[in-house]
Amino acid sequence: MNIQTKVFLGLCFLFLSFSPAICQESPHAFYLTWTEDPTTSIDVDWHTDEESPLQLKVRRKGNEEWRSLESAVLPYPFSERTVHRVAVRGLIPATEYEISFDGGQSVYYFRTMPKDLSTGSIKIAIGGDSMHQKEWFEKTNHVVTSYDPDFIIIGGDMAYENGLADNIERIYAWFDAYSKTLVTDDKRILPCIVAVGNHEVVQGYYRNNEGYKQTDDFRRRLAPYFYGLFAFPGQPGYNVLDFGKYLSLIILDSEHSNPIKGDQTKWLNKTFKDRKDVMHKIPIYHVPGYPSVRNYDDLVQTLVREEWTPIFEKNGVKIAFENHDHAYKRTYPIKEMEIDQSGVIYVGDGSWGVAPRDIHEVEDTWYLKKAQAVRAFTLLTLEGSHFSFISVDENGNVIDSFPESPLAPLQ
Repeated sequence: MNIQTKVFLGLCFLFLSFSPAICQESPHAFYLTWTEDPTTSIDVDWHTDEESPLQLKVRRKGNEEWRSLESAVLPYPFSERTVHRVAVRGLIPATEYEISFDGGQSVYYFRTMPKDLSTGSIKIAIGGDSMHQKEWFEKTNHVVTSYDPDFIIIGGDMAYENGLADNIERIYAWFDAYSKTLVTDDKRILPCIVAVGNHEVVQGYYRNNEGYKQTDDFRRRLAPYFYGLFAFPGQPGYNVLDFGKYLSLIILDSEHSNPIKGDQTKWLNKTFKDRKDVMHKIPIYHVPGYPSVRNYDDLVQTLVREEWTPIFEKNGVKIAFENHDHAYKRTYPIKEMEIDQSGVIYVGDGSWGVAPRDIHEVEDTWYLKKAQAVRAFTLLTLEGSHFSFISVDENGNVIDSFPESPLAPLQ
């Protein structure tokens, strides 16, 4: 043991009785998300080597006194690291809170979402297929943070680890990039919501795994990192997150750890029925029903159109986010497989941090309004009952917008 280590341990022993968290080390990475109403809660994860519970310090920004919350300790798949998780509840809407993982030495903050959209708006950075290469992921992340969104959504294929122990370094790299580049210059951490994609799952799709059973245990075996490291959507891999009464984000599983047909689609019908009065209902999933690159008639694309899109249309969905194709696309509004101004616009197609692919000819593809082989994300703004968006490439160029004219009426 060198002299520096002896001094550090001695100081820890000396001050332990005065401040139990003073020797708590900075985490390998952290991650913020929600499992309950984002207007009054946050869920905080951080990854360390410590097997015993740790303290998360929380305070309303501007206050002097910290509140300490003890972490639940969860296993980190295929790793000696541990996941420390704290569910923070009873917060005030539209309010900033500071947090510290290391006893107050490093201070970050987050903000809760507004109670409603009557006097304000929220901005969401949305994309998918985030990390072929870490530097591509980080480059897009820097552009995302420059727009100061309230939070981000990544619709599957986060780290391309394929559910395999041998790919642990990819998941380490993804969380490292998140912790360093999805944080604003003034240290606000952007909460993140994810959906499952084929590269979270062993062999990509449940049907490729012999003896598949639609159980928590089997899904966890198929997608150990997804179910072990992302609190939301959690089991069974599809879920809804309600922001007060103005927004429901509906996260779906496009045949990766759950079939589209059966339980999931029954759940989807009930979810919409229970939220008939919610202003904005936005589905997010991985495989597109209206692809910009892949074959329109492939199995999963067809299932999405046959099983889900009629439900979207019947329940007032105006925009849905698709991924998987490694390009950018926006469709015309579609209803009953035809262009219809009262229909749903599908935006995607998953190119946050991956090598772009060649797209279909837009002029020859009936449903495509715009498409481009480019790394990009979409910045969605919700204001009252209206929505608008811009789509931005990795260099900060705006490549698409809706409505296309500032004076055009919102659909």
